[in-house]
Amino acid sequence: MTIQPIGSASVALYITPADLKEHGLTSAGLTLEQALELTRTAFRQAGIDLEGAIEIEAYPESCGVLVFAHVRAPERCWFSFGSLEDLAAAARALSVPRPDAALLWWEDRWWISLPTGAEQAAARLSEFGRSETHRPHLAASLAEHGRTVLSSDALTGLLTYFPV
Repeated sequence: MTIQPIGSASVALYITPADLKEHGLTSAGLTLEQALELTRTAFRQAGIDLEGAIEIEAYPESCGVLVFAHVRAPERCWFSFGSLEDLAAAARALSVPRPDAALLWWEDRWWISLPTGAEQAAARLSEFGRSETHRPHLAASLAEHGRTVLSSDALTGLLTYFPV
């Protein structure tokens, strides 16, 4: 497989007939799901970190498969905290309130989400907790298994209960 970046978030991938055969596939019988899995494999082999959803367009021909892949950045960044005290300290350290922050409880940790693009707030939160954005399918896992504590304006809510 040959992978070539064509932008900051897009790549072109050429999957040869030999690559397909190695995986027990043919270009004629290749499904979109199989093309997506091959694309993910190519990303891993190339050392490209997938942060976010991947969209592909696959063009199978007898000479192989041409895949155009675009990675969408995650919509939210996540941080977890081992204690409520650390989370409250993080909330106090932010200079600007974040009404878009939600608070959840899952796996014996407190979880805060911020929209992607809140770099300054994210940097401050990372001083008190750990960034969890790299975990695959995190938003889905939290939606399914996490318990919502505050659905919005969570950091301001924390300051109400844990003032300085």
